[in-house]
Amino acid sequence: MSDEKTPEIEVLPPIMREVPQTREHQKDEQLALQIRDMGRLGLSKSSTALAARITPYLLDKYYSEEFLEGQSQMQKGLATVAIAEAMNGNTPILLHLLKTKLGWSEQQTLEITGEIRSVVSAKPLSKEEFVQRYLTQDSED
Repeated sequence: MSDEKTPEIEVLPPIMREVPQTREHQKDEQLALQIRDMGRLGLSKSSTALAARITPYLLDKYYSEEFLEGQSQMQKGLATVAIAEAMNGNTPILLHLLKTKLGWSEQQTLEITGEIRSVVSAKPLSKEEFVQRYLTQDSED
């Protein structure tokens, strides 16, 4: 790993509140910050909604921007660490980045040319018929 220390991220527990009985929801800025933190930690939308005690619909409607911001911060952090590791000589990470980000492939393509002889028949041949038809050299070819 690199010599730099990553700053500690303090994540507050979700606000424990009663689920409102009305259909009206007011956007809560404190909850929005917590949802951003949960996105940054890699929680899925459904897990984030469950932890925040809101429905996935309300998460999408009111807090989608904060959730996506948290996810992008997580991706940026992971990419920064991966690039630093690759540049410091971590071969597996370097190969992964080459394959996923630059389209590099270890696949080799083999081209085989030649004549294809196939036997297509509804009736199976006996061993003698097969030898006579396909394994003997006739002057008719």
